[in-house]
Amino acid sequence: MNTDPIAISLDLINRHYQEPNRNRYESRYFWEELYTLIAAAGFPAIEIPYEPVWQFGGRSGVPFNRYCVNTKYGDAATYRARLAASGIDRVAGITFDPNLFMRNANLDFFFGATGHFAGEALAHAADMGADYLAISPSAYYGRIAQYHPDLEAKRDLFTERTVALLVGLAAKAEDLGVTLVLRNEYWSLFGGERILALAEALPASVKLDLDSANLFIAGLSATEFLHQHAGRIGCVHLTDTAFVDTADVWKAPNPEFPPDRATQVFRDPGQGEIDFAQLVAALDQAGYTGPVTCSARQTRDPFRALLRTRAVLDRLAN
Repeated sequence: MNTDPIAISLDLINRHYQEPNRNRYESRYFWEELYTLIAAAGFPAIEIPYEPVWQFGGRSGVPFNRYCVNTKYGDAATYRARLAASGIDRVAGITFDPNLFMRNANLDFFFGATGHFAGEALAHAADMGADYLAISPSAYYGRIAQYHPDLEAKRDLFTERTVALLVGLAAKAEDLGVTLVLRNEYWSLFGGERILALAEALPASVKLDLDSANLFIAGLSATEFLHQHAGRIGCVHLTDTAFVDTADVWKAPNPEFPPDRATQVFRDPGQGEIDFAQLVAALDQAGYTGPVTCSARQTRDPFRALLRTRAVLDRLAN
């Protein structure tokens, strides 16, 4: 595999547990310096998590939604020109998850807010010239269960409303020329193999995300998943982990940070148990030519994570 076009996700910057402090994090200069460092680490493309929260307060320097980009740069074209001047050729994709909106028992609120902001994220992806919008099809299972303790009895209702939501987004995505991709997160109502039944209920234009760490935790082989569903893979996320879920952590309210354990689910690429050489060989064998993005969600030091990830890719290339 030619590792040169591989993108890095901006999820390596996490406001919840990392430096910099809030003033720096929300300032335009922090991000503009970061772009040059991303390019220096050999990444010509980025993936942007879409976070509606930045529309509701604080500064607008965080480039995670349309409002912030337009406030600081005027429009998406000017922002993309700034990326290009920093050595970043393109935005490969946008990601979106609806956890923010699972905050009460009102399903109309949840699906209404999710639909509205997912539509905004799709438009943002089109503005950025992104290949895909990778959407989490549900909030955390455990977060849903906090407000809906009868979740298993409501599974069919959740599925029906999720299908209706995604069918509408799929039509909008086709109109915008963006591929809608289902993220396969182990903590989802549709995690692991459960994603397949959901995908079957959706138009063929909706693709699957192959996320190596999430599949590993769900007990699935990424290479086997690829061989079985090669024609429907819309993007690949090279993520790493060594976590084995022996206690149904996927049902916890905050499953990325397992309760009663001094651990975190994800690791920076190369620091866990994922055999990236095997996966990359399988991608080559399958003739996959779509988007590939690295994600380093564990790191407390994003700049170190950039170099760690580049070192992994350099080993794969050689």
